[in-house]
Amino acid sequence: MNRSILAAIAISAAVALFFIFGTLFAEDHVASSSGATVQESEALQVVTETIRAEPRPAILSLRGRTEAFREVIVRAETGGRVIETPAVEGSAVAEGDLLCRLDINARGAALAQAEADLRARQLDYDAAVELQTRGHRSQNSVAALAAARDGAAAQLEAARVEMSNTEVRAQFDGFFDGRFAEVGDFLGRGDPCGMMVQMNPILLVAEVSERDVSSLQSGMPGEAQLVTGERIPGTIRFVERRADPATRTFRVELEAENPGGTLRSGVTAEILVPLQAESAHSLPASVLALNSDGVLGVRIVENGDQVRFVAIRLLSDDGENVWVGGLPDPAEVIVLGQDFVSDGSTVVVAPRSSSR
Repeated sequence: MNRSILAAIAISAAVALFFIFGTLFAEDHVASSSGATVQESEALQVVTETIRAEPRPAILSLRGRTEAFREVIVRAETGGRVIETPAVEGSAVAEGDLLCRLDINARGAALAQAEADLRARQLDYDAAVELQTRGHRSQNSVAALAAARDGAAAQLEAARVEMSNTEVRAQFDGFFDGRFAEVGDFLGRGDPCGMMVQMNPILLVAEVSERDVSSLQSGMPGEAQLVTGERIPGTIRFVERRADPATRTFRVELEAENPGGTLRSGVTAEILVPLQAESAHSLPASVLALNSDGVLGVRIVENGDQVRFVAIRLLSDDGENVWVGGLPDPAEVIVLGQDFVSDGSTVVVAPRSSSR
């Protein structure tokens, strides 16, 4: 071959090699670039906010109601026909006021007989004592007459009590809140005459959960906000030791003054009890999440790019923000994108704001 043909063959071979190696290099570059892009896309971007713990003004809020300090069904202590019911339903009554009067029947005669027996026994005893001083009566006979006199006195006292039992009276200051017997009714021993309620002081009662009962004790101050608008200060007088088997809650009673008995029993109330302030985090309610086990918590970022799920204690909730316990201080909380990452994920962090 001549020199020109050899040159053409060499040029053709060089061009072919250039295209072959160029294509392979381009494919390697595209593959490496694509791998880098996929690796970068695996690290999701989230928005975080650094939140520090603050003293939380702890107030325990309980849903409850007003309740009379005492409610007593006043019952007859003897039997008889009702002949008088002077107390008006709903009216204020004082201790000792008459509520129901029963017919005395033969009780008057029994009382008179007991009085006569005591007089006779007393005369016998006095005469025996006089004779003993003169030496005409023994000490034993005088003692027997003294015993008979004391027995007659006891019989008289029993007759007087039986007579007084025909009058059913109020045992304390309060309100006659219901009459159960009318004139002409027959009441046996233990039958009800009416209902007495004591409204001053008044009780505010509620049920407290197992989680919160340990923070309450007798003597703590509190306040009740009634559905009717009144605000009543009071003091905790009782925290139940035994839980209700059905609800696992404990009864709490707040005692408050109720001059004149103006506040009524059974009114819905919100009971507020200030507790000792504690360190906690205030978070938007939207950042709360559940893990795979259904545990309530918050996703935070540690070491700059690692996601960690932290279980929290929900202390209070006002709808938009919540107070929680259990987070580290400070906590870099994921506020956007928390639903798309899991515990242990690597993320790209875009802080939203400084700590609050």
